[in-house]
Amino acid sequence: MAEINEQDLLDEIQFDIKEKDLIKGKLVLASLGAVSRETKRKALLQVAQADNDFAVPLLAGVIGAYPDLAETFPFIRETLFSKVLESPGITVDVLSQHNNRDAEAVLMEMAAEVPIPEAVPAVLGILKAEQDPKTIRAAVSALGTIGDPAAEGPLSEYLYSGDRELVMAAVEALGRLKTPGAIQHLSKRLGGDLAVDTLIMDILARVEAPETVEKLNETLASSKAEVRAAGKKKMLAVGATALRVLVRNLSGKNKDLVIHSLNVLGEMGDPAAVAPIRKLLHGHPEDPNIRFAAYEALGKLPLDKEAFSLAVGLTDSDGSVRSVAAKAVDRHFNPPLAAGLINMISGADSEAVALVHTILDAQCDRIVVGLWEEEAFRRPASDYLVRGAHSDIRSHFKTLLAEKGLGDLTQPTPAEQTDKVRLKVFAVDDSKMILNIYRSMLHHLGYEPCLFEFPASALEQVQKEKPAMVLTDLNMPDITGIDLAKGMRKFYAKDELPIVMVTTQDENEDSLAALAAGVNAIVQKPFTEEQIGAVLAEYLG
Repeated sequence: MAEINEQDLLDEIQFDIKEKDLIKGKLVLASLGAVSRETKRKALLQVAQADNDFAVPLLAGVIGAYPDLAETFPFIRETLFSKVLESPGITVDVLSQHNNRDAEAVLMEMAAEVPIPEAVPAVLGILKAEQDPKTIRAAVSALGTIGDPAAEGPLSEYLYSGDRELVMAAVEALGRLKTPGAIQHLSKRLGGDLAVDTLIMDILARVEAPETVEKLNETLASSKAEVRAAGKKKMLAVGATALRVLVRNLSGKNKDLVIHSLNVLGEMGDPAAVAPIRKLLHGHPEDPNIRFAAYEALGKLPLDKEAFSLAVGLTDSDGSVRSVAAKAVDRHFNPPLAAGLINMISGADSEAVALVHTILDAQCDRIVVGLWEEEAFRRPASDYLVRGAHSDIRSHFKTLLAEKGLGDLTQPTPAEQTDKVRLKVFAVDDSKMILNIYRSMLHHLGYEPCLFEFPASALEQVQKEKPAMVLTDLNMPDITGIDLAKGMRKFYAKDELPIVMVTTQDENEDSLAALAAGVNAIVQKPFTEEQIGAVLAEYLG
């Protein structure tokens, strides 16, 4: 390649500026890589000082084709931005000609930053004619940032592109439009790729409009566990605006939607949710999963005079509901509740003893401390802690009672202790209450429970040791039960490690996905000790 005379290059660019010869000017700038830094600077300064109709396309082309030059000489972008502000029509003209791909992406970005609504038809024309993915993404992004509703239809077509980056760009662009039609297109796109779904739900959570809350609410009824989990997070982020919709869900016939709505209402912590949840319980829903979720939610909400109503859950026919109600009572424990509990356990019959066991297994610290001096409570509680409770429960209350100056527990006698080796069972659930239930049930059944609130921890631990069985929830944030099963199957086959999905969800699609992921069996919540025992016996003998 012949050596370039640097002064000749500078003279040529000066002549091209005078003659406004864009073609030759572009050729000269393409030779800048072969000259010194100082000559580069001088040539680009000359272009920057030229008339806007000459400088805009050439400077945009330099930034697009040679991004390193734009970083070396920041004045290029600054000058271009200034000239685009001064002469937006020139930007529109360059984009309309559609003959300078390097410049187009840069100018579309500038048109969006300024913004230049007049550029929309030209950008739509580029979008229609262009095949280059990078240029298409730039056009999509520009249309979204300019925010012209006319772009709604063309942008929605790219929601189903085979290019994932382009799909994400289209989602973001429609999210910027914020038109009802754009929200409708985004809502219809839900249910595919989790990353795309999450981005859409982020957008829906940010748009303060009733229709977006409605669309976000629909994700709670999705047939895909990961979409439901993400939808819960986003509804929670919306906050008080979503309260009306969530409360309305409680009167619906979709039990899964009712449960997911109760979960969000509990986490939201808005006292306005107390009355509708109490109304729901007053009707005594037939499904114990709904009753469980309702008491769990009330336990997290601020209660005042309404706290006494929690005691009703302690007599529920389902053991899991009784446990979660006990935990709710513990969080709101007060003198009226204490008096009611004393009456409930003073009979010393089997139901009263069972209630004491439930309170201990649920680790209701405030109740135990508040009632310990009552003989009707202390006697069955001490007996259970010494002879029947899991060692973790025994140790917990031994420490608590000592700290409160309420005496010490008698240790089990050697005859009461056992050296029997217990098979280890992993239990994975994002609800601490459910994990407490697992711990007591598995202990009573003769197994060693190993509890995981976070699925990632269970997946990490299973690589270090193989349990006898894994019991996992389906609906968990970040990693669903299906994802957890897939991860564990990378290390153990179905005949090596039984995995049982335990869920409130009554979706055939979820069941099929769970079985395809390598789950051995599916058990519906709420579960009893007998049901869990039967599953363990089936697979472990």
